[in-house]
Amino acid sequence: MASHSELLAYTLCSILCICSLQTSVTAIEVMEPAAVNLTYYLHEVRGGPGTNGTLWAAAGTGSASNNVSTSGVGWGTFFVFDSPLREGQTENATLLGKSTGTATVTTKGGIPDGGVMIYCQHIFNNATIYNKSSIMVGGQVDFTNVPPWEAIVFGGTGYFRGWRGYGLAELMTSSDAPLIVYKWSIFISK
Repeated sequence: MASHSELLAYTLCSILCICSLQTSVTAIEVMEPAAVNLTYYLHEVRGGPGTNGTLWAAAGTGSASNNVSTSGVGWGTFFVFDSPLREGQTENATLLGKSTGTATVTTKGGIPDGGVMIYCQHIFNNATIYNKSSIMVGGQVDFTNVPPWEAIVFGGTGYFRGWRGYGLAELMTSSDAPLIVYKWSIFISK
């Protein structure tokens, strides 16, 4: 028969093992990946309100401010957008969320001469594990350079709070069609 001090030692050892195991399990449950890579497609419809458009030239210069083509839009034109983010390039691909933001033509020669400065929030819906989370993206889309264009991921909300990184955007369709599709590849870490 074990002595009282032996029982006490076994009991303490058991409690320490259980506490140690509980701490290890808790640490494993809350571990997050060190980095996340996302790929999705932004579907932009040019034309603005009344045409099911998702891009609207809110102020600025140029004769093509709200038409399908933006080639005549001049320096200083300010756009607003609210475009769907989809899993694929087709219009019936799963809706993952939306991108809302602004864009400004920042080159004196207009879009054909350079670029557009964008600032937007990519907001994810319940079709993803990142429901109600978002990332903030900004950068210069320079149409005189071959894509992909690089943008900064400043941070995020929800799941992405405290994350930073970069994104690559690439034009997947003709730039003068009513539906313009951009592929976004996001690389972020905490």
